Amino acid sequence: MSMTTVNAKLYIARVLGGGSSQDNIDAAGEALLRGYSDWEDKKFWVFLRKDTSLARAVTGLTATGASAIVTAVSNNLNAVNVGQTVTISSGTATLAAATTVLSFTRDSSGNVATITLSNAFGGTTNTNATLTFSANIPIVAGTNEYNLPDDYNVGSNGKLISDLKRTLTWRDQEYWDRMQPDESLTGMPSEFTTYNPISELTQNFGDTRLRFDRVPTDSDTMLLRYYRKFTTDGTNVDIPNGILYKFLDYCRSLLLEAKRAKDDPGGYRDSALDGMEQAAESDEKRNTEDDVNECIKSQYEAGMNGPLWRNGDFDQYR
Repeated sequence: MSMTTVNAKLYIARVLGGGSSQDNIDAAGEALLRGYSDWEDKKFWVFLRKDTSLARAVTGLTATGASAIVTAVSNNLNAVNVGQTVTISSGTATLAAATTVLSFTRDSSGNVATITLSNAFGGTTNTNATLTFSANIPIVAGTNEYNLPDDYNVGSNGKLISDLKRTLTWRDQEYWDRMQPDESLTGMPSEFTTYNPISELTQNFGDTRLRFDRVPTDSDTMLLRYYRKFTTDGTNVDIPNGILYKFLDYCRSLLLEAKRAKDDPGGYRDSALDGMEQAAESDEKRNTEDDVNECIKSQYEAGMNGPLWRNGDFDQYR
């Protein structure tokens, strides 16, 4: 029963009796986008949960013969991390097996501008290449900042899955600021957070990144579980069939509310102020840790305990 975005706009516009009016259809499109925004702020929907276990293909890149550098197009390399293996789809350019990402550069806004591979492309230049990057996030010893998936919204949990076999808990940055004054601490990570070094959730100022409570001393691989953003520009409406019409009827209500603004501007203003209050509340709940008591527990109290001694640096929370 999946509905196309085109038909969804028609459905929303018909509440005004004008499904054939382009102005009403355009207004319905605006209501649809507003609906996505409101529902994303409302809660962390189960149907939006996903992880990093699948490889990711990036299209529209230029694979230059005899060069190991790839330039991003419209910020399409923001999710790439050092250590990921890279393959290329069939075309005029080739790439040796076991090629990995060696490094990347950022532009002035914090987006990934270029990546450098461990091998140069063979063959001739392919101006419309598809590169496929391996699943999950390679953790590099001594590195404590990693790029997140393009559709990342908020963290759920994660695991180190190669050698360390450890569960990782999402924490808010403010929690660390209260509990951990030394950001250069090294060891085995137990928690991770996500942040933007320029401005969290501010458009055109880089992407949100991931880091750990300790700078990792060992290399590993992280499986990240998270809640993705709604896909607002897809062919179909990004809502499960079971609640599709509930969502569309909500969008209809937004369209009616905007329509009545001419006759009742005071009521519309009250609704806008209520929306601002909801946005403020949402901004304080950008994580899945709803249990306040849990957020003030130490790692030992939270159950992340193991032997008090091991071969390595002493850690009272192990």
